[in-house]
Order: sequence, then structure tokens, then C-alpha cells
Amino acid sequence: MSDIQQNYSSKPKNGPAMFRALVLPRKGFNTDVGLPVIKATWSGAQVDQKALSEYLVTLNLGKNQHLPILYPHVMAGSMHMNMLSHKTFPIRLLGSVHLKNRITQYKAIPVDAVMDLHSEIASYRLVEKGLEFDFTTVVTINGEKVWDEVSIYFQAGRFGGKTNASKEKSFELDSLKEPEKTGSWKVPNNRGKKYAKITGDYNPIHMSPWAAKLFGFKRDIAHGFGVLAEAIEYSTAIEQAGGVKKTLQVDVAFKGPVYLNSEVYLLQNTQQNANRFDVYCGENPKPSICGEVIAL
Repeated sequence: MSDIQQNYSSKPKNGPAMFRALVLPRKGFNTDVGLPVIKATWSGAQVDQKALSEYLVTLNLGKNQHLPILYPHVMAGSMHMNMLSHKTFPIRLLGSVHLKNRITQYKAIPVDAVMDLHSEIASYRLVEKGLEFDFTTVVTINGEKVWDEVSIYFQAGRFGGKTNASKEKSFELDSLKEPEKTGSWKVPNNRGKKYAKITGDYNPIHMSPWAAKLFGFKRDIAHGFGVLAEAIEYSTAIEQAGGVKKTLQVDVAFKGPVYLNSEVYLLQNTQQNANRFDVYCGENPKPSICGEVIAL
């Protein structure tokens, strides 16, 4: 199968992509076939300043002359959706779990920058309980790479990983020992709809308690990247790593849901690692999000 290249000169539309993700039948992953090579480029991308302002207000983030470290992922979201909902992509998106991300910011990005965004469906790994697959995103300004990420998804199934697991493994974060609460905040009931309006991510599990229950959740859940942005702010991990102008790496593992209308707690052991934090939701004794911000 030849490579598929999608090119955009403005932000891709998300509605048709979401429709395809919901209704198009999928062949399912086949180890003999692998994944199609799907690439996308958004040339001359610029920040929608109104959307950025709403993002900052919604997540209680401070405003400055540079983009929040997670914001390029938000900008690329509709491009990602168009790639993952392409008719040749064999995996149903709504049956997949967003598992991990590794983000590297090489230079702080000015809010008025003109960028090129490049994404590509990348490698996959067979694991004991299913399949992990990656897609990469690179942001360049005048040809210079300033930001990149690897997004890792998980698809449950019997693909041979139990007896023939891939040798390559995705990254793991060290566990925190005896962490203490360093912050807490409330995820409001309307967060799903507000964040979806900003980002274009209208996945029904974020929009409706009834739809979320169909996927095994007790109610609608917050967008993980929104909660992660708040956690980074509350943890002061960027400051601990030397500030936004350093070359920074964000590693995150999404372990469980953060429900709307819930109390969220940030736990850290600053003596062990001031850059590591875990996010807990309500009475759940296990962390929902584990993260780390380090200077490279």
C-alpha cells in the first residue's frame, strides 16, 4: 500500500472525521499487514488567539508570550482525528485507549508564531494484552524543529503479544514513594463541553454521562490533556526543571479516568523527584494520570 499524505493550509475540519470514526467499519489490526503509512502536514499554522484565551481561562493557566507546552498537541488534534479516522486505518478509534505521550519542547513557541505541523502514523508493538501504536507530531518554525511528541495508543486484543511480544517497550515512569498532597482543584461539570469547543474533541465519553456509561465509565470524563495541563501548572514542574525557555520533556501515562464534577488531587514527593507528580480523582486509591517534566 502506498503512503497516504494529507495536506492542509488551514485547520482541518473535525466533524467529518468524527463521523467516520463513529460509523465506518474497520477491518481490525492484522499482524501480517501492519498499519498503513498515513502522514499529514498543516502548513502555515497559526494560533487562534480567541481559542487560546479560552483554553487558558478554562484551565486556570497563566498567560504569557509563549504557548503552553501542551498547546501544539491541541492545535494538531483535528489533524490527528483525520488521520486516525482515515478509511484505511484498521483500528476503531473509540475502542482504543490513549495511553501515553512523550513531548519535547526544544524552544518556547511565541503565541504569534507561524508554524508547520507534521504528523505520521509510526511504529507499533505487540504487548501481552494487545497492541500499542504510535503517531508522531513535529512542529517546525522556518524549518527548525521546536517541538515534537509521540502519542501512544492501546488496542486490546489477541495479536500474538502474549507469546511473541515485541522487544521494544514504551517508556515507564518511576513510582512515587510516600507522596504528599501538594494541590487540589475541582473539575467542573461543564468541562467536557467547554474543552471540546476549544479543541474540537467531541468524543461522546466527554460529552454525555449516558454515552460514557456505554463505554464502561460511571459518567462522562474530563479530557486527559486538559487535566494534565492543570497538573503541570499546579505542580510547578516546569519551574523546577528550569523554566519554559529550557529544552523540556513531558512524559505522561494515562492510567484511569478523571470524572467531571470531581475533586482532583495532586500528589508529589519533592524529595524523591520534584518533577514527578500523580493526579488522583475523588476516592480512587490509584492515580489517574502520572507525569514528569524534565530539562534535557
